[in-house]
Amino acid sequence: MGLTRIGEGKWDFVDREGGETRLSSDPKAEVSFPTRWRVFGPTGAGTTKIDWAREDNYLWYKEAIPQVDAAVQNLSTIPETLTVGDQEFDGRDAEMTGDLLDLSALFGGHEAGQQAYAMAEMEVQSETEVIFGTGCDWWMQWWIDGEPVLDTLATGNREGFPWSPRFANSRIGSTDHCFRRRLSAGKHLIVVRTISGQTAWLLRVGVATPRDETLHALPRSNRWEFLPDLNEIRPPALDYWTHTMAIRTDLCFGDVTIECEFKQLEHSGNFGLIFGAQDSGRYYWAQIPTWGQLWRSRAFFAAISVADGSGHFRNLKMKLMPNVPLHGNEWRTLKVERLGDRIQMRVAGVKGPCVTDGTYGAGRIGIGGFSRYSVRNLKINGQPAEHCKCRLDRCGPWPGGDRRGGRAPVAPPWIHPVPDLSLGDFQHPWHLLQVSEDEVIMPVVIGRDNYSNHRLTAENSAVHFYHSLDAGRSWSQYAGARPTDSIPHASWYVLRPGVIRAVEFDSTGRRFTLRDSTDKGLTWSKPQAGKLLGDWDRVYFQEKTTNELLGFGHLNDGMLMAPLVRHFGHLKKMVPDEGMGTWGTGVLQRYCTMSKDEGLTWSEPVPMDHATANLGDKPDSPCADCSETPIAQLPSGRIVALSRPHRSPFMWQTHSDDGGRSWRVSTFAPFSGHGGPVLVATRSGYLAHVARGPGLGLHCSHDEGVNWDEGTMIDFHTSFNGRMIEVEPDVVLVAYPQSMDEVRPSLMRVQRIRITPDGPVPLGTD
Repeated sequence: MGLTRIGEGKWDFVDREGGETRLSSDPKAEVSFPTRWRVFGPTGAGTTKIDWAREDNYLWYKEAIPQVDAAVQNLSTIPETLTVGDQEFDGRDAEMTGDLLDLSALFGGHEAGQQAYAMAEMEVQSETEVIFGTGCDWWMQWWIDGEPVLDTLATGNREGFPWSPRFANSRIGSTDHCFRRRLSAGKHLIVVRTISGQTAWLLRVGVATPRDETLHALPRSNRWEFLPDLNEIRPPALDYWTHTMAIRTDLCFGDVTIECEFKQLEHSGNFGLIFGAQDSGRYYWAQIPTWGQLWRSRAFFAAISVADGSGHFRNLKMKLMPNVPLHGNEWRTLKVERLGDRIQMRVAGVKGPCVTDGTYGAGRIGIGGFSRYSVRNLKINGQPAEHCKCRLDRCGPWPGGDRRGGRAPVAPPWIHPVPDLSLGDFQHPWHLLQVSEDEVIMPVVIGRDNYSNHRLTAENSAVHFYHSLDAGRSWSQYAGARPTDSIPHASWYVLRPGVIRAVEFDSTGRRFTLRDSTDKGLTWSKPQAGKLLGDWDRVYFQEKTTNELLGFGHLNDGMLMAPLVRHFGHLKKMVPDEGMGTWGTGVLQRYCTMSKDEGLTWSEPVPMDHATANLGDKPDSPCADCSETPIAQLPSGRIVALSRPHRSPFMWQTHSDDGGRSWRVSTFAPFSGHGGPVLVATRSGYLAHVARGPGLGLHCSHDEGVNWDEGTMIDFHTSFNGRMIEVEPDVVLVAYPQSMDEVRPSLMRVQRIRITPDGPVPLGTD
């Protein structure tokens, strides 16, 4: 996009634009906002149809469609009663507290979809232009003197999105929405229809300033915004679920100290400082990765990474930071010191990762990240390149252009196996299975509208069937759409040539269910029950627990292994105000069962954790923090298991050397990982693990899981819930969705990666 002068410096925004925005110092209009309102309602929840964009723990709703209305366009004064649909409501007077009208408190509670109309009269002494500021949890419409002036029914109040009722009061602001209206001298009637969401039911209103109005507009900007009045830098906001970079091209330092304050505005994403940049694809990156489950464990990570232009980011060092708070709305300090080849990182004054590395010498300085973040008080103090002690002693002209992996002239590390959006704009790999030496199949769920991976229906999605005949380099469709409820969402494996078996655990019926397909997953046999052997009631099933199959393995000798999780969900109810960050309320214990006859019978479960203080003692209760558990068997016969933690800052790791009959005590793995983790043992005995965090993170072990590398971020997407298999010796195929319905379109991506003793190598289509 060329270089842009900002203040005294020149910046390369790579594939974006940027500029300075000054905030007006004009005072707000000399008018008073009314504090007394008359409120009519509430209507029943059924008077509004709610379009749920996503309905899970995040309460991510979208559009409100009123089914009843009041004739407010013709009003000139506040009435005593108001008819809404076929109901008539008497007005009740209410006083605002500051800028807040708490409707939920006024009505003694609420349900999502209820409506209320609030009215007030505002008087101005002379003709003037007023900037109104308002926020509502969740939807609202405004009329002034009978004319519509604001409508948020299509999107709600995303600017002040409240993630729980306890935080809604502080997250909803009176400048979440700003609009101007010229008022003549005299009285004016203000009417606001509010529609409740599932958190609080609040209306905030007031008179805003031009400065408020400018800040209100910035979240809708799709360029880099430099705000000198705040000494703040904000990346593009509209399509924030992408990688953004800003490089200061007129500064080239070797030894350098960079400091700033930063705020990360999403529950998932990365922010960091760039230094030693040779171009937009090769640089060091001192980054703060975040992903969805970290608040559970109160874990704050920091990493020093290196980008090599391939689209992968290799972590030189990643560290769990002590004494650093996680709150998303808090400003924290980040400091990076580079002296020679030594790099030291500090967050909130706490010493973080420190490495010695000479990959790059002197280079440019910048900011980079994924998702939304803000930076302020950026300070750069460095030695010019000609005086630095690094390997390169001089910087040449800045090589412009987008040289990041996945963009020309650099080949992407991934491909889109299903580029056709006519089938739907959301794709998710259903399975990934090598059915023969020459064929890999990949059923893909494709949806549109308000599809979420957690809400599969025949109306919003279908399964389409793709395969690759060249180990994942290219893909084609071998069958069209099938209803999602006709394809088993279970663990698949190749039973014998030409036959696939799906294995599912029915916790209610206390049995395994087996179904077979002879046409690569298109049609399936009737369910067949797998029998449970031994005393499952004594060792596994317990009252009030839920039981799930959260892993699967087809071992070298043909045996099947099924990791199971026992969840004591009822214990949460014993903890007042239990929430995402409440420790000790997610008790999930991990067991495994084996089948020697292709799933017809299953052995009595054993805990996958020899939980004793002293070796040889009878095991105590196994680890109670384990969730999804991928397993892999090495050529030596050792079975390694890694479990997604529920509250802990690291994954749990164990292994079995006797075919799964007994397991070592579970220990912390040296990394965290969430979001459908997968584990593969390659033919050379390397272990490859992919999960959510940091970004899409790949960790490798070359000594049967005894030691692991620092990890490589192979993509920025923080969802994963994907698949991985080995398709050639030491070459893994990773398939994953571009998002979990956060953005549209959301295409699937597939990467071919070679696992080597020196780390993972992206292969592209080679």
